[in-house]
Amino acid sequence: MKLSELPALGEVIDRQREDPEFREEWNRSAFAREVAIRIVRYRADRGLTQIQLAKAVGMLQPVIARLERGEQPPSLSTLARITAGTGIEFHLDVSNGGVALTA
Repeated sequence: MKLSELPALGEVIDRQREDPEFREEWNRSAFAREVAIRIVRYRADRGLTQIQLAKAVGMLQPVIARLERGEQPPSLSTLARITAGTGIEFHLDVSNGGVALTA
């Protein structure tokens, strides 16, 4: 199969979300994924390695790698350390039993 014949990621995810187990996990991990996207984008925009970012925020590289995987939501203290070392802002909405990033 050619790369051009592969479905877009959004299409694949939309199909997978029809499965209740996948949908539940997808929704559960949304906050962690959004944090991961912001961290990866910050690092990529500045040409930083995970080690360089880890030093900037006072963490170890494996912690950055875990955050970038987006599988588990970070703690508030972890987010605070990231903001202190990078200037990234995380605005949280905590409601209805969930946590989400806003603007």
